[in-house]
Amino acid sequence: MLKGNSVKHKSIDLASEVKRATLPEGLNGFLFPLYEAVSNSFHSIEERWDSEVENRGFIEIEFDSAARQISIADNGVGFDEKNLSAFLTPLTGNKYERGGKGFGRFIAFKIFKEVSYSSRQTNAEGWSSGGSYRYDPFSSEDNLVEVASGAGLDAHRFDTGLTAVMKSPLETSPDFFDFTSEPYQDGKAQDAIAVALVDHFLIEFVQKKVPHAFFLTLQGQRINLHTYFQESLSIGGTRVEHLKIGEGERRFEFNYFKVAETQARKHRLYFYANNRAASDLENISSGVNDKPFYETRDGRVQRYFYLVAVSSDFFVSSQSRDRITNLHAKIEYDGKKKSIKDHLIGLAKQHILEIESSYTAERRAKMVAEVEHLIAIDPLLRRGLGDRSAADFVEKRSITESREQLAQDLFVERFRRKFDFTKLDQHTSVDQLVHLVKTQIPEDAKEALAVYVAYRNHVIRIFRELLKKHDGDLATEDKVHQLVYPRYRDSDEIDYSAHNLWLLDDDLAYAQYISSDRTPEGTHRSKGQYAHDLLINNDNELMVVEMKRPQKKGYSSDGDIVTNDPVDQLKKQISEIRKKGKVTTSAGREIAIPPDTMVRGYVLADWNDSLQNYLAEEDFVITNYGGRMAYRYYTTLNLMLEVVAFDRLVDRASNRNEAFVQMLEGRSTFDRHAKGPLSSPPRSEGETAC
Repeated sequence: MLKGNSVKHKSIDLASEVKRATLPEGLNGFLFPLYEAVSNSFHSIEERWDSEVENRGFIEIEFDSAARQISIADNGVGFDEKNLSAFLTPLTGNKYERGGKGFGRFIAFKIFKEVSYSSRQTNAEGWSSGGSYRYDPFSSEDNLVEVASGAGLDAHRFDTGLTAVMKSPLETSPDFFDFTSEPYQDGKAQDAIAVALVDHFLIEFVQKKVPHAFFLTLQGQRINLHTYFQESLSIGGTRVEHLKIGEGERRFEFNYFKVAETQARKHRLYFYANNRAASDLENISSGVNDKPFYETRDGRVQRYFYLVAVSSDFFVSSQSRDRITNLHAKIEYDGKKKSIKDHLIGLAKQHILEIESSYTAERRAKMVAEVEHLIAIDPLLRRGLGDRSAADFVEKRSITESREQLAQDLFVERFRRKFDFTKLDQHTSVDQLVHLVKTQIPEDAKEALAVYVAYRNHVIRIFRELLKKHDGDLATEDKVHQLVYPRYRDSDEIDYSAHNLWLLDDDLAYAQYISSDRTPEGTHRSKGQYAHDLLINNDNELMVVEMKRPQKKGYSSDGDIVTNDPVDQLKKQISEIRKKGKVTTSAGREIAIPPDTMVRGYVLADWNDSLQNYLAEEDFVITNYGGRMAYRYYTTLNLMLEVVAFDRLVDRASNRNEAFVQMLEGRSTFDRHAKGPLSSPPRSEGETAC
């Protein structure tokens, strides 16, 4: 047992935690300590003034370039007994319900050397007290050290509340106190900082959690941020929708705000539960407009993005109130089965296009003209319309489709109408399938299909050539990756016609979500982050692919070079996804990955002795059936991990493509005997084929 030994928790190594913390790049990174301090002020004035916070709260931010310091003062509750206790407790749960983690105040030391506070507060008996303090969270002695009034720190200016002062930036921190420097365009530092603050606290502004007296002073110039925001905002309208969920209908209210482009960068949406935002902002620009809309107000052209607030008593927020927990269930609505979240985002986009009816009509008319122009160039594309007009065809397409995308859609629709597979089922024989290809596909469709098959053969030849490249030719891994799927993109940005995932598996062409060279958060990789080469999600199955440089050697589970240990790379990636329980698309859409979802991990590499020895040490089953590969199942992660040789991959893709060629040329060598679900049972005597 532990008799005689201490069983007390070790103290938290705050200095190391702060060192490990990361901040955004540029001005937002520099302002991050300010964001944390302002957030604390919002909480403090809300605690004191409650529903009167807009009219009675007060926050003042001052930048002093000469003293190289930032101060934030509020008229909240100050260091009363409860808040002082929480302040002196690292990682406190005091603000857990607000999504706070108790770490924000330490972030200041990523930028500044000195932090101090002045406070005034009233106790339960009505007695007032106050003082000024130097803050040293890393000291083994007192962390708040009282200093005499006038010793470089003024007394707090309001009857109660707190003033925080951050000064003396670290040498490693960019100098944003030079207001004429490059980060501030045209020397407009006050505008840049005001825009950053408004953008960061956009939800608080919309929720009316920001006091009318919210000031920013810089170089003696004072502006009211509340007024600054209000002047950039106008109401876009309200819509109500009812969705059938379970046995009853639930009501959802959509509120639309037009936010000036100086205060926003994209069209965004958030979900609103229990009178407060309970989700991150979702980017909904895709399928609406990736640029701002515009209108004329008071003789001036105003450009704006939409901010959409969706509220309902149906929403259940998490304990931390930072997300909605019941958005991912799938329901049937308007003939489509999707998650509740996807339906609501789709409705929000539809509403915006209805509100912006002039833009929508103009855009649709342009798309109709594009379709008619494409048909004039290639009359065969008209068959893609069927019995519809160009306007009917365009009505079903995304409003943001380009001419190239419209051409692809017409091409695909043309083929769908050429192939009559309505009589095929799981009992259809290979004989019948071959007969269909030979006799029922019109000649022009056969010709176009042959062009596509020839294209695939060309891709396969390029793949084989890339595998022959030597180390002197740089970035062959990148070239292989780019051939299979464009790097740094996902299926929210490109469609099936822009990639060659059929090289891995033909079924992957229509996966629900595909991501390339992105993190599970849907962003580009930052320093220290990992990004999967490919992530592919379908119902109840997730696939993560790691590609290695052709002709790579030196595989080992020992050493510091992570790329030499692809098995560990994949396990760590999948473990992180398991912990989060979700991945996020580039458009901010969350895709749930339930614990019972099967994960398939693939390592694609050139097979050599180094790889084979490494896999044997990792206890993989190695086989040469149909080409070199190895596999192992990890129970805890519910992960089947396969290592596949490039040669096996390209040979199998080539064989699949050759089957199309043989059938089109009428020289199929398929065995006609029943062998599987596409085979018919042996015919009885006298029975004839279809």
